[in-house]
Amino acid sequence: MGEHCALEVVIPRLHSRPLRGTAFVVVAAAALFVAFWHLGRATIVNDEFIYLRASWAYVHGDFSLNLEHPPTAKYLYGIAQLVVGQGPLGPRLVAAVAMLATGAVLFVWLRREVGFWTGLLAAGAWWLTPRAAGATWADAGSVIGARIDRFAMLEPLMVFFAVASLAAAWRWMRTGNRWWVAAAGALLALSVTSKVSTAVLVLAIGALPLLARRWKDLGVGALWGGVPFVVVFVLLYLPVGLFSAIGHMLAFQAQQNAHGHPTTILGTVFARAPWWANFAFLFAGTGWLLLALLVVGVVCALAVRPDRLVAYLGIALGVFVVFYVVVANVSLPYYYDAWMPLVVALAAIGYARLASVRPPLGRVAALVLVAGLLVPAGRLGVAVAETRPSGIALLTDALTVRGHGTEGVLFSRFSANTWRIYFGDRGSMRPENGPFDAVVVGSDTRRTMPAQVRTFLDEHADELEHFRLDYLDVYVPEQGTIVDNNVDGTLSIER
Repeated sequence: MGEHCALEVVIPRLHSRPLRGTAFVVVAAAALFVAFWHLGRATIVNDEFIYLRASWAYVHGDFSLNLEHPPTAKYLYGIAQLVVGQGPLGPRLVAAVAMLATGAVLFVWLRREVGFWTGLLAAGAWWLTPRAAGATWADAGSVIGARIDRFAMLEPLMVFFAVASLAAAWRWMRTGNRWWVAAAGALLALSVTSKVSTAVLVLAIGALPLLARRWKDLGVGALWGGVPFVVVFVLLYLPVGLFSAIGHMLAFQAQQNAHGHPTTILGTVFARAPWWANFAFLFAGTGWLLLALLVVGVVCALAVRPDRLVAYLGIALGVFVVFYVVVANVSLPYYYDAWMPLVVALAAIGYARLASVRPPLGRVAALVLVAGLLVPAGRLGVAVAETRPSGIALLTDALTVRGHGTEGVLFSRFSANTWRIYFGDRGSMRPENGPFDAVVVGSDTRRTMPAQVRTFLDEHADELEHFRLDYLDVYVPEQGTIVDNNVDGTLSIER
């Protein structure tokens, strides 16, 4: 209501098809760049490697790996590896396509409900702004990566199916066509069987008949949406062992939630994630400017003529926040990605509503907010363009070029799940397992350096060559090999 009139002032010839077509092509081209440029270059990250191994095993008949999480995303990643070849590229292509498809759903949905420019703004903000797993995403030498969905994680598939389910359920309310709620149920099953967190969205979908005051549709939705959900869920879980796999997943998740998971926030190690952890990760992964712009947009959506669509998106966002902040005792740096499509959609609606308030002040304010999004989008574009392997992925070549061996490397203050991806049995974290060609020290404050390693580095500093490789400190003997002659972890250099 009033969106077209308001935005015509700041966008000349708003209704012009050539203008709209040009704008869409520009945004879509930028999205393709963000999604696919240098996609295979980034260093493989911990959880990604777990999913790569499991997905490859699944398509070869071994369903015993990573039953801690549901299987659907891993089925798709496994098929991608069969097509493209074993490794991260195929699964990352699937994740990137899922990210693009999520934006496409937002565009179609909001275009129909609010207007073309709001739909394009939501899609563009989803496609072109940073969502990383840490604050160092803009550094090409970081292992973080510029976007969560440029890695073969479970989130990109989970998020796409969830957003598509929400959109289909909304379409059911608008049209009364029960096939839409059936599609919503099936899509939600695909999301939940990618990662179980989105099961809470059944509360948002269930609220739709209440928002529309169509009480009878509570039963209709439960039947027409519930049956496809159960059928799809069961079919997808059968290959991995329906009840045994679900039991294993629930037991693992319950134990992890009960005991927590060590996490590092702002340099401080927490044995259990504090309630505000997801917000800290959100701030780190998006940056203060983008977060501020989105928050202002969401506030505008909630404050300026909120309607049923805003209420629906707000309920979905609310159940996510309650689940991740109140219910879950585990928080990892990429969990916030689950609710970001809802934040982006609400912000886009908020900008459109703001533009119709107290003209021309509201219009100018909306234009400033939208223009502000170009800053994080530009930083993301630079980060994507500079994507390269980093740190551990370069270590073998770095040692070889300097004339050092790579058959034995002692790692310290560095995640074993990360170095094993590239070094396997050639690496160790135990000083007594030598001989070693190098000592490599990371910056993981959750892990302490063994006293023998610290003593060795101090006492033999003048006999060691030291170089920095992105986030790693590498120490190699100028001559000889690092050994433990007493088999007690006491290291020395044997020439």
